[in-house]
Amino acid sequence: MPYGDPARTDPTMLVSVALPADREAVREMAWVFAEEFARMGFDARRILALFRSPFYGGAHQAWRVLGAAEVEAIVAECAAAWRRPREGD
Repeated sequence: MPYGDPARTDPTMLVSVALPADREAVREMAWVFAEEFARMGFDARRILALFRSPFYGGAHQAWRVLGAAEVEAIVAECAAAWRRPREGD
C-alpha cells in the first residue's frame, strides 16, 4: 500500500463534485434520507439527530436549507410509515 499522496490516476481515490440543486431537489433529498433510515429501523428521534449533525453532510444541508419544521414533518411522516410494530401492537 503506498504512503503519501495517491497518484492522480488511482481509481480508488475518493473524489466529489458539487451539484446545483433548488429547494425542491433538497426536499426530495431529505425525503430519501429520512425514508432510508426509517426503513433501517431508526425512530424519528434518531433520524432527526442525523439531520442536525454536520457529520452527515447531505442531511445536514437539507436541515439548513429547509429548516427544522419542514425536516421534522418529513421525518415524522417517514418514521410513522416505516415504523416496526412492537410486540403487542
